[in-house]
Amino acid sequence: MREYYAYRLQERESEGKTLHHGRRLFQQFVVDSYTCVEQSRLRYFRDKQKQLRSEVYHGLKDAVFRGDTTPASIGKRIVLPSSFTGGPRYMIQCYQDAMAICRWFGYPDLFITFTCNSKWPEIESFLSMHPGLKVEDRPDIVARVFKIKLNNLMHDLKRGSHFGRVLAVVYTVEYQKRGLPHAHILLFLHPDDKHPTPAEIDKIISAEIPDALTEPEAYEAVSQFMIHGPCGAANTNSPFYRRRDDGRTVEKNGIKLDNRFVVPYNKELLIKYQAHINVEWCNRSRSIKYLFKYINKGPDRGTFVLQENSDADPRSNSTQITEIDEIKTYLDCRYVSAIEACWRIFEFEIQYRDPSVERLGFHLEDEHNVVFTDSDYLDNVIDRPDVDKTMFTQWFKANEMYDSARQLTYSEFPSKWVWHKNISEWSPRKSGRSIGRIYYAHPGSGERFYLRMLLNVVKGPRTFEEIRTINNIIHPTFRAACYALGLLDDDKEWHEAIRQASLWATGKQLRELFTTILLFCEVSDPYNLWVSNWEILSDDILHRQRRILQYEELRLSNEQIQNYTLEEIENNMVRNGRSLKEFEMMPYPDMMRLRESNNRLIVEELNYDKLGEAEEHARIVQGLNTDQRNIYDEVRKSVTCNNGGFYFVYGHGGTGKTYLWKALITWIRSEGKIVLAVASSGIAALLLPGGRTAHSRFQIPIKVGDESTCSIKQGTHAAELMSKVSLIIWDEAPNGS
Repeated sequence: MREYYAYRLQERESEGKTLHHGRRLFQQFVVDSYTCVEQSRLRYFRDKQKQLRSEVYHGLKDAVFRGDTTPASIGKRIVLPSSFTGGPRYMIQCYQDAMAICRWFGYPDLFITFTCNSKWPEIESFLSMHPGLKVEDRPDIVARVFKIKLNNLMHDLKRGSHFGRVLAVVYTVEYQKRGLPHAHILLFLHPDDKHPTPAEIDKIISAEIPDALTEPEAYEAVSQFMIHGPCGAANTNSPFYRRRDDGRTVEKNGIKLDNRFVVPYNKELLIKYQAHINVEWCNRSRSIKYLFKYINKGPDRGTFVLQENSDADPRSNSTQITEIDEIKTYLDCRYVSAIEACWRIFEFEIQYRDPSVERLGFHLEDEHNVVFTDSDYLDNVIDRPDVDKTMFTQWFKANEMYDSARQLTYSEFPSKWVWHKNISEWSPRKSGRSIGRIYYAHPGSGERFYLRMLLNVVKGPRTFEEIRTINNIIHPTFRAACYALGLLDDDKEWHEAIRQASLWATGKQLRELFTTILLFCEVSDPYNLWVSNWEILSDDILHRQRRILQYEELRLSNEQIQNYTLEEIENNMVRNGRSLKEFEMMPYPDMMRLRESNNRLIVEELNYDKLGEAEEHARIVQGLNTDQRNIYDEVRKSVTCNNGGFYFVYGHGGTGKTYLWKALITWIRSEGKIVLAVASSGIAALLLPGGRTAHSRFQIPIKVGDESTCSIKQGTHAAELMSKVSLIIWDEAPNGS
């Protein structure tokens, strides 16, 4: 079906043009065509594969020994597999492959976004031959031209000298709902060609407007493609590129924009491709996995609102329980644009990796999967000539036949050998590149987990028994072999499990893994496991709290981050009927501190750099005059002793009241306590560090009468804030003091 629609989308001089000149109807045609193709494939997985069964080999033999010769009650259903391009399992596999490349070559160096330009000469030249058609009327042409340009860009990046020698490339193609396709590209550079210093970064990435006289081509390209929203001080997400105030500007819609509005770019690529090509230097941190998750997040979905039907019977309290259906989940709110439909019909890549990643399956002895149909007799299935041939067992055979093969671990094997799936054999690699990725095994999976640990260490085994052989001693289990190699001393397997998972798993998944290890694995020192890995387990906590509190400037201390992480782990434990209190020396979350941390008003007032405030306070105190110092000492004594009381400081403008306020404010904040700085007018409030108007802070009515009260209700965040305040400074109070 796909090939038929791909044939119909091609324009031929000998055929009519009605379809291609349909404009919006043509867009509808290509979308309907692709959805038919996709639905046909999904129907196969739903209807045909229901007849397929899968079971481990020894389980199948046991069934035959019991006299069961039909597969009616044997095996498990196959749902939407990773072989379905664009599905959730497919995207997860692509993400894991990308992380395997990252483990092999290190952190990526450059993140490039390449967006299609609808005004490319190739597109405009084609449209000029079809009067009346606009670029949106021919998504097939846009897709084909973008694919050509993307291939050329890949060639330039891998063969050219723009950034140096490229060791690996990963990209994914996305489609804007009402816009143009774009590719997210990650480049891994040779160690000798990395750019660790700002001066070297400035050679390959620019965030400035070129000179219009000396570089007119570059100036025009930047003006047209690389001017965007504010950066620098206005956008702290991209502060480290050089943006000099050199007086150069670009006029957009009558507004002059300077270097603060330039999206980082590479000058050579921008001039050559005449398109938006954003080039960003990648940060070296564990959070890089979220970049890989972003580029493998899957297809677009539509957004809509469900409203309750007011005519529904209010007495109806029925609930409908539905089973998990991966195909239905994939289709729910699925959004397909005309560009994506053409791209998929032409079978262009939506994911690209160079080098390729060979996914290495493994299994315990006689526990490899066997696929069969409902109509197969089980005794015939186990008698198949190649039923025991798997990628893993054929690795043993290659090690037995070739001495050179015995110099490599299982994950290293694809770099020198090629797996031929059609004949189930490994052969020496003659050309090309590939790296290996062993499938993940959960720590709770028993011997499979320990087998995977050994496969990363042991070279050239010819049998399962040789994997368990350490120093000429055959150990009864893979776990015992791991102990003999010293892989399990001091809970090493659990530390390694968390470290390995941290390369690809989210913070939430890592905390669930930690919970599983505590509950179901034999951990000798839970406290040490926590202390050694709490930073890994909490790598998304700050981002999550910023999102919850809608406060991007939020800062958390290590103690606060640990507290949030422990709360998440404790919640996981409670869902399993357990608690962290059951584990000796394991810390327990401080629930009172957590409650305060979820109060945005308190968080804002505590979100100051105590060390910086202390330095500022020391500087200010040295400049206090005698009268200021006397007031400062009196107020500080009262606050320290918790005596309470009111102090009125009177003085006309310029006598140093604000300077005194700053001394007290920086002192309180350097102690990690709360001081509320308010003023009766907005202008006066701006002069106080973190100042606000009194009406805003205390919710004072605009029109004040004899019976007016502040509208702070008991139990609210504002009331809780007031209970934590150490000092209130009110500048220009109503009585003039």
